[in-house]
Amino acid sequence: MRRLRPGTIAIAVVLAALPATLSATPQFARKYQVDCAYCHVAPPRLNARGVAFLANNYRFEGLQPLPSHSTVPVAVWNTFDVERRHTADLTKGFPSRVELISAGSIGATQAAYFIEWRALSLNIGGNRRLLNRSGRFEDLFVKLPLTRDGSLAVTAGQFRALNQIDVSQRLSLSEPLAFSNSLPSPDAARTSRLTSLRAFSPSGRQPALRFEYQPRAEGRAGADGWYTGVTLPLTGELTIPLADAASFEFEARLKGVFAEAYLRKGMSTFGGHAFAGRDRRLGSVVVTHDLTSRLALVGAVGRFWTPAAVDTRFSAGAEYTVSRFLIGGLRVDDRTAPNVDPALLLYGNVHVPFGPATFRQALRLQVEQRVQRRNHVTTVGLSHIF
Repeated sequence: MRRLRPGTIAIAVVLAALPATLSATPQFARKYQVDCAYCHVAPPRLNARGVAFLANNYRFEGLQPLPSHSTVPVAVWNTFDVERRHTADLTKGFPSRVELISAGSIGATQAAYFIEWRALSLNIGGNRRLLNRSGRFEDLFVKLPLTRDGSLAVTAGQFRALNQIDVSQRLSLSEPLAFSNSLPSPDAARTSRLTSLRAFSPSGRQPALRFEYQPRAEGRAGADGWYTGVTLPLTGELTIPLADAASFEFEARLKGVFAEAYLRKGMSTFGGHAFAGRDRRLGSVVVTHDLTSRLALVGAVGRFWTPAAVDTRFSAGAEYTVSRFLIGGLRVDDRTAPNVDPALLLYGNVHVPFGPATFRQALRLQVEQRVQRRNHVTTVGLSHIF
């Protein structure tokens, strides 16, 4: 397969792909001249104001933005990881991510877009060597309202099916097991990569179409109330391929139907989701709750069915905000499948913003300790976001 050149050519392609009406949209801290804490408990985890901002399609009520030509509508996220796999006696340090992010409303309409592209994407593969998946899109979608008040909308592109909890906003380095573990496809494809892309997990990204309904009511916060959605996930991965492991793949093959419903009040939610496909299905209940202004809880339990196995998967955790710069958390992941041990994950997140309002930047340090028999891992990630 012919590879595209890395570097400036690939970056130019991503930026050129933005519609002209979107190119003047700056990133939000610079656009509104606010600190990260205005929308985040600690980036990327949102507070209630940030959740309402998303529900309002990247618009603040009562804040005047800078002129569109004053800032650049792109953020860059660079990360260097050190991973120590104690059980396997393996230690590696490597640049894991160079990511370009752009998002915002589309002109004066109620529509919105989100693009998250990894110019560099490395992780440790199953053979204990670095797997290069540079060029893949984490997200690439447009959300379009179907009614005047925006209560009914459609999202098209590449994104995660799960909406109640956006795992890309997590503070831990690993995803909760209840959302990340996948249901394999009953049919093998012509390549191993395409076969893996036919699998489905609630937090997995894929090309998809989602219809969602969230009634709007006067006097209620933009994100509060009932949310219902139906997602039609397709097989594939949209990329600008800079490595063979990130080849562009698309198969007009429906994985199944994913349905979700939950009630939100502030940062607390209660609901669930279900997926049904040929010879595989799942059903889960999910709860999030801010017990105090500093202590947040999350729990999920799901039942997963395939012809080969039926099991239950659990994730439960808590995060404590020590200060606006430091959050600590713990999570327990487990499943009832044979020969799978429960895992305790302890993690900390340090976030230090700096720079003038017109060019806000941040340093972020993540440390995660996985305590699990046969899979004991310590991971450290250091990021610069600007």
